[in-house]
Amino acid sequence: MTIAANALTSGAVIRWSELNWEDRGDLLVAIPVNEEKGAVLVKGLVVRIKPGGTWSSCEKGKAQEVVGVIWKGKGSARVGDATSALEASSALYAPSGSDYEVKADLGEEVTLYIWQTVLPEGAPTASKPRLFNHLYNDETQLKGFTGNDPSQTIENPANMNFLFWPGTGSARLSLHCGIQEPGQSFAVHQHPHSSELFIGVEGKGEIHLNGEWLPFEAGDLLYVPQGIFHGTRNLYTGEGAARFVTTGGPTPFDASFYTFAGVSPEVVDPA
Repeated sequence: MTIAANALTSGAVIRWSELNWEDRGDLLVAIPVNEEKGAVLVKGLVVRIKPGGTWSSCEKGKAQEVVGVIWKGKGSARVGDATSALEASSALYAPSGSDYEVKADLGEEVTLYIWQTVLPEGAPTASKPRLFNHLYNDETQLKGFTGNDPSQTIENPANMNFLFWPGTGSARLSLHCGIQEPGQSFAVHQHPHSSELFIGVEGKGEIHLNGEWLPFEAGDLLYVPQGIFHGTRNLYTGEGAARFVTTGGPTPFDASFYTFAGVSPEVVDPA
């Protein structure tokens, strides 16, 4: 399925099965979220790196701030001079102007989701931001979030891990991981000044978009423009019920999340 021009202006769920792949030899690349399709503030790519292949910084000459999440496979990554092993649910952050690469050098195909944005001139930056993390790192969390949609109520809020955010030195992008155990929800909310892009990592649930609850599962993407209400929930309970995990974040980061969590929204080097 081809996503038409301006198809994303009201937000959209993009299914894994709908991605259009461009064969680049040792890479398969899909670009479901970009300006031509109506997205603003963030660009989203999905890259399948065949065994032995490498994905490296693109759009030479245009400084991009980048976050990447490994959905499947194992390999390695480099950001500037720093290196790290990667596995499913590993994440990397490449500050604006830094080069990076991800390699499928362990004999497995690696599926990589990528967020890109341009950092405005003069924006505050950190000198030594965190470059690597893991989605299930719970050292800094948002708990008890009740959203900002008065028409919605929530009784069993899910926790959200902050992974790349101002407290780790991320200048504009953010990466959060919402872990919804059976029966939990992440409250419906909107970002007045940010667009949001997130993906399904594990399990299945529902997402709220434009007043509707829609099915959502691992591999799918959700793009939400500024001011559009959105949220997630895991209605599955009982025997065999599994957690529903999503990851992504608003671009630029929404300081109200951090204020609600009781941490500073200022861009700093991590302690």
